[in-house]
Amino acid sequence: MLSKIEVQSASSLSLFLFILSYTTWQGCQSPAQDIAKERVEKYGSGEISRRYQEINGKKQGKMTDFYPGGRLKAERWFENDQQAGRTVLYYPGGQIMEIQYYQNGKKEGGDTVFYESGQPQFVMWYAGEKKNGYLRKWSSDGALVFEARYANDSLVEVKGQRVQPGSNTNEAK
Repeated sequence: MLSKIEVQSASSLSLFLFILSYTTWQGCQSPAQDIAKERVEKYGSGEISRRYQEINGKKQGKMTDFYPGGRLKAERWFENDQQAGRTVLYYPGGQIMEIQYYQNGKKEGGDTVFYESGQPQFVMWYAGEKKNGYLRKWSSDGALVFEARYANDSLVEVKGQRVQPGSNTNEAK
C-alpha cells in the first residue's frame, strides 16, 4: 500500500506534467497573430483612388488603383512590401495600357505597352531590373519600326547591326 506522501508526490508530479504539456501545446497552437489592415486612399472628392492590404505594416497581396469616377487604373501584386508578379495598367476607357512583371520588387520578364486600340506599341525584356533581350516598337498600324537588343542593360545591337562599345547610342535608347 502506498503511503500518503507517495500518493501526494505522484499527484503533484502528474499535475506538473499536465500543466507543462498543456502550456507547450498552447504555445504551438497560438503563433503570433499577423496584424492585417485594409488601406484605402481617396481623392479630394472622397472617391477611392487606391485600395490595398498591409500585414504587419508591409504591403501584401493585390493593390488596386482607380481613376476618378471609379474606373480601374492599375492592378499590382505585392509580397512582403515588394512588387511581385503581374502588374496591369489601364487606359481610362478600360483597355490595357501596359503589362509588367516583377520579382522581389524588380522588373523581371516582359514589359509590353499597348496602343488604346489593343495593338502592341513596344515590348522590352528585363532580368533583375536590367534590359535584357529585344526592344521592339511598332507603329499603330502594326508595322515594326524599331528593334534593338540589350545585354545586361547595355545596348548591343540596333536593327541587326552590332553597336560598338563606347559609341554614341543616345538615339537608340
